[in-house]
Amino acid sequence: MTQLTRSAILKRALADTCPNCGGRGLFATRYRMHESCPHCLLPMEKEDGWSLGAIPLNYAITCVFWILPVSALFLFGIVTLIPALVVAGIGCLVLPVLTYRFSKRLWLGIYYLVLPHEMSDHHIQQRDAR
Repeated sequence: MTQLTRSAILKRALADTCPNCGGRGLFATRYRMHESCPHCLLPMEKEDGWSLGAIPLNYAITCVFWILPVSALFLFGIVTLIPALVVAGIGCLVLPVLTYRFSKRLWLGIYYLVLPHEMSDHHIQQRDAR
């Protein structure tokens, strides 16, 4: 079996494919991932609370791509305080919903990027089950 590079693992996860086999269909519904890949059965949800790592990623995306630009517009005097607060508040409610799937995929990619041996352990378990 060919060993995946770490960059390939992350690229596959960001491309909405399984980091292990490259198969599509990580999400069962708009906001719920499959427990495992429909193609190679690689776990997508390890245990309760495992995917909580996606929350700080989503928070960071919101801060960097929404709060900082709106704050800069206010600080440079392009918008006043009240409109800046309204736009920032609306963005803080909407952007995390829009980037939810991306942050879940990013977290999945980071997890298997840091612990790629868990994918090879999965293949060993799969082979032994046959």
